[in-house]
Amino acid sequence: MHRCFLQSFSVFCAHHTHVHLRARAPVNLGSGLGTDRMAARSTSGRTFSTTTTAPFIRKMLGNTISRSIRLAPKPPVARTDKDSTHEAIWHGRPRIDEYAWMQRPQSGHELAEYLRQETQYARNAMKGSARLQRQIAAEMRQATEVHTMPPPVETESGGFVYYVRQNAGGSTVYCRRPANARSEQVLVDGEQLARRDGYELRTLLVSDDHDCFACLAAPLHDSHKALSESSSLLVYSLGISGEVKLVETLENVFNFAFGPRNTVFYTVLDEKLRAHRVMGHRIGRPQTEDAVVFDEPDAECFVDITRTKDKRYHIVNSSTLDSSELRVFRSDCDFWQTQSCGPSHCGQIRLIRRRQKNVEYFIDHHSGEFVILTNCPKDPSSFDSVVEPLPFRLLRAPTEQPEAKDWTELLSVSDSERIEDVEVFEKHIVVSVKRQGLPAVVVYNRPLDSRAELRLPYNGNCTVRPEPSPRYNASTIRLSFSSPVHLESVAEYNLDTLDMCNSWSATPLHIDSGDFVVRQVRVPHGDVVVPMTLIHPEAAYWSQNASPTLIRVYGAYGVSLEPEFRLEDIPLLRRGWTIALAHVRGGGELGRQWYAGGKGVNKHNSIADLLACTRYLLEKNWSEASKLALTGASAGGLVVGAALNAEPSYFRAAALHVPFVDPLSSMLDPDLPLTGVEVSEWGNPLANLQDYDAISRYAPYDNIKACLSADTPMPSILVTAGGQDKRVSVWQPAKWVARLRSKAGYSTPTATKHGSSSKLLFLASANTGHFHSHNSSSDDSDVHDNSDFITAHALRNAFFITEASE
Repeated sequence: MHRCFLQSFSVFCAHHTHVHLRARAPVNLGSGLGTDRMAARSTSGRTFSTTTTAPFIRKMLGNTISRSIRLAPKPPVARTDKDSTHEAIWHGRPRIDEYAWMQRPQSGHELAEYLRQETQYARNAMKGSARLQRQIAAEMRQATEVHTMPPPVETESGGFVYYVRQNAGGSTVYCRRPANARSEQVLVDGEQLARRDGYELRTLLVSDDHDCFACLAAPLHDSHKALSESSSLLVYSLGISGEVKLVETLENVFNFAFGPRNTVFYTVLDEKLRAHRVMGHRIGRPQTEDAVVFDEPDAECFVDITRTKDKRYHIVNSSTLDSSELRVFRSDCDFWQTQSCGPSHCGQIRLIRRRQKNVEYFIDHHSGEFVILTNCPKDPSSFDSVVEPLPFRLLRAPTEQPEAKDWTELLSVSDSERIEDVEVFEKHIVVSVKRQGLPAVVVYNRPLDSRAELRLPYNGNCTVRPEPSPRYNASTIRLSFSSPVHLESVAEYNLDTLDMCNSWSATPLHIDSGDFVVRQVRVPHGDVVVPMTLIHPEAAYWSQNASPTLIRVYGAYGVSLEPEFRLEDIPLLRRGWTIALAHVRGGGELGRQWYAGGKGVNKHNSIADLLACTRYLLEKNWSEASKLALTGASAGGLVVGAALNAEPSYFRAAALHVPFVDPLSSMLDPDLPLTGVEVSEWGNPLANLQDYDAISRYAPYDNIKACLSADTPMPSILVTAGGQDKRVSVWQPAKWVARLRSKAGYSTPTATKHGSSSKLLFLASANTGHFHSHNSSSDDSDVHDNSDFITAHALRNAFFITEASE
């Protein structure tokens, strides 16, 4: 369920922060893929930051990683001695960490030097593929060229038509024009905002009266990267004659929503990068006069501020990874006159339902009632223990009696379906669901009390996202579609007839979707069946020969690994590669139980599911070990690292980006940012022996085997990380690489009996963070990021191609 479009003009932005009433992990703390567009940019990110080492890393690495240098005889060796080793006893279990020094702030200079040496070694090792990298980069740029561009998708509200277009340089420009005229008013040009003002745009919202708008923007660094978790809020006035004027700038803003009468409500981060407070601001007044609307002291909770579609209420969502607690207040509430009343503000903030473990709910408001999407017990007023997550359903409650005891059912789906998103209209409710991992869109006709499904393109092997609709009485809805071999398109459906009445799509010049086959297979594994999406070149699909294959995995936070267009996959597909998306437990493809089956003490299931998918490909002769590669980012990197420990002979190569490979060290340190918030995802090894043992059994860093030899074909590994990553600190992959070199035999490239050599390469870029360079191509990177993105993936693909051909 979305906020109103003009309250959320960010539908056009790269980082969608409008709220969907959706069944998902309420806070995606750890996603590196940005699969859930609201969560991935608003609140995502495993954060273990050693901010005091960042300046050293940037200084030491900044001028070296792009130079050509001579390959050293051997890769770098990280220090291990008595002073560097940390020995501790946890729950009676000894743990020795010889690279713990990398986590210490006082070791910043030494860590930066080690990263510099590793990066030099990796760059030099990849020099032989420079020509191939250039060729792949050119192919990726060609893949973005289109024969025809669709016209901007326009939305009318408040007497204006809002739309987005691109300028001659390819930068995004946010515009509007009067509904009865063609004169264009440019609100923001993304390129000008970056080059002139030094900001990267994250979100743009327009006020209720259309007289001003605000940009959530992050300051750019010398590398043209926005590395800060927090942002500045730039507030602009819109003059009658078309002038746009910066009115004021608010600092330390994480997310925001407009209120009526020149007011703004926003969230701020604490010192551990947790959004913990909602503030109210009057435009034109000093920020020091802002009112504290809500403060959340619980370190496990993350706070967000949104607004209902009818603009009557604001919603304060205090959520953990497995629960939510919502409060509402009328949008016209005057917090500045009630400061003396204390935190409750004289009862103006109203609790909807108190927190219950494993129970989430999301609300909107229409026509005198609240609409609630929830997985609460059958009796909403019951607070009995919920052990296993329940299915989501749609409920309703009167405006004056929104408490759980007054909730009644409005709409439910079958047990085999999972509600992902809901959009409520006057006569219809549009429900986006996943059915056995594939999308479906159900339209419920309220007057007729009937339901029917929209016909989706690409045989359902695609990603479907509803576009925000500003009008409650609308009779149409827009959906955006993307598939692994189709660029994103938008279609408009008539809700009465269910027919497609308009569509907008780009026709690529160099991609023929008919050259590829996209399908889903189901992999039996114990008492579950794991979905896996396969993208084949047509020739490889009909061939009887094993083809080179890249498996992609994530499997965390209830985030689905979507079958969407990824620019970096096109060069591999054209070279006969198969791309496999392993939808393992821990993701959200099959609902909350699928997510619960791969989190906490069940995390080992994510790894086991991945290995089952791998065996399926090998046994069906779709691929073979000498041609099989594996990739994962962030929490997906943990699954990849654990799989390499468990079955190294299955794979020829693996690439891990900003991998979360030392979860035990991270979760044992309560002083690290967001550790408290992460407890419901990974467990609490500091206080719980069962959680400690569970993590220690699968953690990649704690389970490295000494097994590299001529008789054991080990995969080559490429690791990439960002020196300014505030979500997975660079010491995590650095420690893992160092221990791989010392314990697994990667200290020198070792030839195997198959004639190939096993390499370990580690690239640490000084000025990148968690998302930059390797972020998903679906995130619509801005003009400064495209070159870095293409260069990084050209190197990664060259690594895969070279390794699979040896």
